[in-house]
Amino acid sequence: MFTVALMMAVMGCREDVGFSVNLAHRLTFSSDTVRFDTLFTEVSSSTYSFLIYNRHKESLLITQAALSGGDDSPFRVNVDGLSGTTFGDIAVRGGDSLFVFVEVTVDPRGQDEPFEVCDSLWFALESGVIQQVQLCAYGQDAVVLRGVTIDEDTRYTAERPYLIYDSLRVGEGATLYLDAGARLYFSEKAELQVHGRICAEGTVDAPILFRGARTDRMFSYLPYDRLTAQWGGITLHPTSFDNLFTHCDIHSGVYGLRATGADMSRLKLTMYNSQIHNVDEDALQLTLCTATLYNNLFTNAGGHCVNILGGQMQFSHCTMANFYPWSSERGGAVNISNFSSADKLIYPLVSTTFTNCIITGSKDDELMEIVLEKTDSVDYSEYAQYLFTHSLINSKGEARQPDSLHFENIVWEHKDSTAYGRTNFRKIDHSNFIYDFHLDSLSCARGIGEYLGGYPRTDYDKDGQPRHAEGPIDVGCYQYVAHEE
Repeated sequence: MFTVALMMAVMGCREDVGFSVNLAHRLTFSSDTVRFDTLFTEVSSSTYSFLIYNRHKESLLITQAALSGGDDSPFRVNVDGLSGTTFGDIAVRGGDSLFVFVEVTVDPRGQDEPFEVCDSLWFALESGVIQQVQLCAYGQDAVVLRGVTIDEDTRYTAERPYLIYDSLRVGEGATLYLDAGARLYFSEKAELQVHGRICAEGTVDAPILFRGARTDRMFSYLPYDRLTAQWGGITLHPTSFDNLFTHCDIHSGVYGLRATGADMSRLKLTMYNSQIHNVDEDALQLTLCTATLYNNLFTNAGGHCVNILGGQMQFSHCTMANFYPWSSERGGAVNISNFSSADKLIYPLVSTTFTNCIITGSKDDELMEIVLEKTDSVDYSEYAQYLFTHSLINSKGEARQPDSLHFENIVWEHKDSTAYGRTNFRKIDHSNFIYDFHLDSLSCARGIGEYLGGYPRTDYDKDGQPRHAEGPIDVGCYQYVAHEE
């Protein structure tokens, strides 16, 4: 008797609600397709969601909802607080809505190219109407590295990306070769620690990528890849020499690339046609290093875009531009010093030059010099050998001595210039965190450089655009090229 009474009560409730069986009364979805960004196989996605609306006055009953793929589906769903693959008797009151949450984990297929996986979540109403929402994701097989130390010469290729956990270490005496198009994705706080050597040779069409492992989005318009501190960074230790980075893209780390020298008679670093962008600390930090850098882009750092403490370096056709959006308490585009306040020691600057460079940003002064040249009793000038020439610099130019030994043929930016700071470039978009440091048509960097005679490899800019002896020569890593908006 109790069972019969209970069944009658439930049936009475359903009749009282009065679920519509009108074929015209249908559900509305906030999205008819849930599409995930490309995901590494065997790595769970973030949770996406959509809403189911009943825009009618009458209530609707979802008699059944199910994933078409059932238990074999790579997708996981939660409908109105319930997880599973099949659901029944879900009421949606008139004018009400409910949430559906979706996750996905893609199984590996042992192939190099990304592949699509799809399913659908369908809803059957009491009227017999069936509706569905498509679920789609792309999977990418990756080479997974966990706490790997490279103790012998090793080559990483471009066939599949490398997913790195617990950092990657190149041991002393070993060389890591990276082919053009290689992609290294680092998990949170993972780093590349180089005690041996790295040789990363990309091309214009196949750059080498160093970035964080998250491929999803914080908001619909904002991928995590545009945020800082998605991974650690790259460190070249004192035992590391003859490192080469060409056509490399290093971005969104805690820091970019740090290098500490132990022997200034040996070349520490050659970097050209590369970029380090969007980091919490210094983008490029060089201490007592011998380095050659040209056609590079160092941008948006919470510390300095380029931070030099001693050393012997040549910067040619480099753009250092700091429009770091995450904090006003940041460093400058360039900081150069021969003295450490931490240990009170001199770090000699030897023949360090900046030629045909841009040094700018959102502050009034983007060049910081902490260079000790003379005291009442000691002449340190031999340890203060540096020169900026044929460059565009956002700094207090009018306050510098016109006969300074450290500045020649400089165009000093000021707010009355034709272009100033951000207006030198095509796009500085802090709303969407999109930056394009190609030169604007009105940029003050146009035509103020000198031809460097093809050394080192400066007959072409970072994009491969030619620079001609007859000019004009633009400063920074890009030669101006007209483009359509």
